[in-house]
Amino acid sequence: MSAARLPNKVTIITGAGQGIGRGCAEAFAREGAQVVVANRSIEYGEEAAQHIIDCGGDAIFVQVDVAVPEQVEAMVARTVTHYGRLDGLVSNAGIGGRKFGDGPLHECTVEGWDTIMTVNLRGTFLACKYAIPELLKTRGSIVTMSSILGLVGSQGLYDTHAYMTTKAGIIGITRNIAAYYAKQGLRANCLAPGLIDTKMANRTKTDEALLAQIGFWQPLGPIGEVRDVAEAAVFLISDEAKFITGIVLPVDGGWSAQ
Repeated sequence: MSAARLPNKVTIITGAGQGIGRGCAEAFAREGAQVVVANRSIEYGEEAAQHIIDCGGDAIFVQVDVAVPEQVEAMVARTVTHYGRLDGLVSNAGIGGRKFGDGPLHECTVEGWDTIMTVNLRGTFLACKYAIPELLKTRGSIVTMSSILGLVGSQGLYDTHAYMTTKAGIIGITRNIAAYYAKQGLRANCLAPGLIDTKMANRTKTDEALLAQIGFWQPLGPIGEVRDVAEAAVFLISDEAKFITGIVLPVDGGWSAQ
């Protein structure tokens, strides 16, 4: 049996109730991490934490709205109170889509723009802001969650310009954290997933024309698995990546190579 890659690394994962966040939480627990499942939905968050415990892992659930400073600060305080330290942060929570008022820029509602900016960009800022003082004590690591759509422009199929703008902004936040705090031993890296098999991919999976186009953009396969992203996050938080900071790692089936 191979050794655990994240032995006793206390890690907060936001948006860990479903999708990529939950996949990260489960992968981190399998690798020996003590996982803080941070999620706005109590139902999904408690279920995810309990699943980890039932599988022999170590996890607690903390309810948090990442857009509310007091709740994010309390999330970090609860982590340190329970586990005594903080070694890692996976800032994953985010939203997107037309149901929030997003769209091509001329159609995006002001309310939709503000909502998506608040959750995605402000949420990442707040998670990092309150985690960094504790991570500096442990020479810890941050992984933020961007998207391939934060690296490329829309070609008419994914016209969610507020979402795409937040994902580009997350790259900027991450690179600046990496550069500014490197001398203090803190690392920060960013993942940029392509189309991954989560609920957010449901529209694509039922649209044959769109799925065919994604198959062209992602030559390794039209849809990646949650585990593909989770394993990349494990690597970047682990000591295997101790000399890596400030990168944007696409997990995109080759989309960004074209």
